[in-house]
Amino acid sequence: MFIDRVNLNQLRIFEVVYTTRSMTSAAQELHLTQSGVSQHMRSLENVLGVKLFDRIKQKLVPTADADMLYQQSSKALMEIEHGLCSVTGKEKSLTGTVAIGVPLEFGHDIVLPLLSHLQQESSEICFKFEVGLASRMNELILKGQLDFAFIDEFIGDRRVCTERVYDEVLELCISADHFKKNTARKQGQSYLETLPYVGYKTGEPLLRSWFQHHLCKSNFKLDVRAYVEDAYCVSQLVIGGAGAGVLPGSLLKKLQDMGHNLYALKGSGKALKNSISLAWIKERTFTPAASFVMEYLRREIPKSVH
Repeated sequence: MFIDRVNLNQLRIFEVVYTTRSMTSAAQELHLTQSGVSQHMRSLENVLGVKLFDRIKQKLVPTADADMLYQQSSKALMEIEHGLCSVTGKEKSLTGTVAIGVPLEFGHDIVLPLLSHLQQESSEICFKFEVGLASRMNELILKGQLDFAFIDEFIGDRRVCTERVYDEVLELCISADHFKKNTARKQGQSYLETLPYVGYKTGEPLLRSWFQHHLCKSNFKLDVRAYVEDAYCVSQLVIGGAGAGVLPGSLLKKLQDMGHNLYALKGSGKALKNSISLAWIKERTFTPAASFVMEYLRREIPKSVH
């Protein structure tokens, strides 16, 4: 059999190199030397007769053969692990690295505090966080570099499963000083069109979602003074008087509690909510630690913050 020529330990090392995209990180996780990991990968490539990784701009990039091998070998190794645990009667060990992707605001305020508490009870689990936008998280999930992620935008990729876990109110905010200068005007379309704005992305999708939701209008002419893809940065520009911007309700409350004089512009009365979804690949075989952490977050994350 072909498997007689393959060292099972090499497949385990390959699995870690594939998920970490680094010989150094794999060596640290497996408690091996970097040269030892590299030697095992060369031996596995020689036995299989294929190239598993390319080095592009000092980054380790899996080949198509590596992608195929990972999809098959990771499942097989996990089945072997389950079999060994059953035979020995030992519980699955909650150890290893769990890679999680998060949006900045949600990660900072919700996920990190929960996992800090969890790590006090499960100290052998190591967390690796990637912070960024949904498009970046989608890419990392499909490459196998994340076990799962939280995303604040819809991903129309059938390979990625999503489950809504959290809702937060979005508020259109302005500095109170800026608002007081225009208190004589009504907060209608004409007033809103005179304001300067701070947006997250070109095209102002979040701002326009607020107008569509509250005023049933999408053809606003917006004077956007700045774009920045981070809620904290948007808040600082709003506080400084650069313009009005959309902020998560939890961040608005936090800033107000800190003494910042911010005003939430009135809408229709029905809150516009931003949904956060859990995202993962259906075919991915989770380690016991990754499965445990995902279920813990599903259970502990509040459904919404107002």
